[in-house]
Amino acid sequence: MRRIREKLELSRDEFAIIFGLSGYQSVMNIETDFRRPSKLTMIVLRTLDALPLSKAKALVELLRKHANA
Repeated sequence: MRRIREKLELSRDEFAIIFGLSGYQSVMNIETDFRRPSKLTMIVLRTLDALPLSKAKALVELLRKHANA
């Protein structure tokens, strides 16, 4: 998850907001294998990872827009 987050140039806080996590610590717990992400989060992350970077970033912006709604 960390590799994908860094590829998309997202901070842990930004990532938490976009994926509906409670915050920085939740992302840190997943990245250190203390917690497991939901299946839906993993599906979205794998999809983002498979896309060309420009399309992945566009999708992240769309997710960010909806997360703030």
